[in-house]
Amino acid sequence: MIVKNVKDVKDFDVKEAYGQDAEGVSIRWISEKRTGGDEYLHNFALRYFTFKPNAYMNPHKHPWEQEIAVTRGKIQVLGASSDQILKEGEVGYFPANEVHGFKNLSEGDSEFYCVIGCVGKGENCLGIQG
Repeated sequence: MIVKNVKDVKDFDVKEAYGQDAEGVSIRWISEKRTGGDEYLHNFALRYFTFKPNAYMNPHKHPWEQEIAVTRGKIQVLGASSDQILKEGEVGYFPANEVHGFKNLSEGDSEFYCVIGCVGKGENCLGIQG
C-alpha cells in the first residue's frame, strides 16, 4: 500500500507543463504508471486539478476514458454537444474521444480528482514527477 497526502504532491501549471490551452489550472499526479514500481498493475492514473477563479481548460479529446469527482467549488463542463455544471460531491464520466473542457464558475478555487485509464503501453499515464 502507498499512502500520500494530496497537499504533499507537487503541483504543475497545466499550460506550462503540457502546452494545453488552459489558464490558471494546476495538476498534481497522485499516482501514475511508475508509482510503486512493477508490483502495481497501473491500469489507471489519479490526478488532482485546481482551478483558480475564472480558470479554464479548453475543450479537447483523447483516446482514454476519464472520470472526475468535484471536491470543491463549481465546474462547468464544456462539451461538443452541451455544457453541464458539476458541483462539489458530483462526478462526471467521459468516454474515450468525447470532447470535454472545464471552467471554474466559483468565486474561489474549484478542485477535482481525475482518474484516467491507461491506453496501449500506458504512456498517457506517465505523470510529471517533482
